[in-house]
Amino acid sequence: MFTQRKPRAPRFLLLAALPVATLATVTACGNENAPGSVKVGGAPVAGVHWTVRSMTVDGTTTRAPRGTYLEFVSDRRVRGNYGCNRFDARATVTDAGVALDRSATTKMYCEDKKQRAFEKDLARALAAENAVKASGDDPARLTLTGPDGATISLVEQRDAPLVGTKWTVTGLGADDNTESLPKAAEGRARLVFAKDGTVSARLGCNSGGAKATARDGHITFGPLTSTKMGCVGEASDVEQTMRTVLKGRTSYDIQGDTLTVRAADGTAITLTAGA
Repeated sequence: MFTQRKPRAPRFLLLAALPVATLATVTACGNENAPGSVKVGGAPVAGVHWTVRSMTVDGTTTRAPRGTYLEFVSDRRVRGNYGCNRFDARATVTDAGVALDRSATTKMYCEDKKQRAFEKDLARALAAENAVKASGDDPARLTLTGPDGATISLVEQRDAPLVGTKWTVTGLGADDNTESLPKAAEGRARLVFAKDGTVSARLGCNSGGAKATARDGHITFGPLTSTKMGCVGEASDVEQTMRTVLKGRTSYDIQGDTLTVRAADGTAITLTAGA
């Protein structure tokens, strides 16, 4: 039986800042308010996964890449995904507005030019002092408006369930660095966790399954049984990473429609719900 509980502390190695300075680490401030007291636009926002739906600049609206989100950890810290890379930033969050300061970010290369452009524009926009307006809708919505009139539209999104979701592998990681999946291997690796405590897997070339027990932010995998096709090239590389991760006790984290499973040695896979 699965019990879905998860940690909320992703790790980062490569560091950057908004917009250009470097920073050793993002640390909590001593006068941070408790997460439950964080409100913007009159609405409580902590503990909510805010999916970025779109951004409007100079009258042109661009839909956000899948997986773009914000989380208000406290009134001094915001983390999320710019559209390709994840970030964990110092911030100033008040009821009236939000602005991101220096941050730690991953350095995953984004092949899609439009995705890269959106990520750059969003990072720049979030570094400005944005006014915030909240709606009373269900799901809740936020609108961030910058001093230049640019707007960012966000909507509350609940985390996808671990069990029963088709999780497609979209990224590979090692030593806290994440890289996008090779094009030749896209869509060829996925996991589906079942209620009976098993997981079925497509590994990139072969397919198989194992017992899988999820509890307190960890998944423990039993021995993996699979087909024995010979695999070469990029699909083989993905499969090797999959086999490394799907072994023994791992940690996992779900952020909206994104699942990260990380082995004890730091090897990780990033998966997207329904991709």
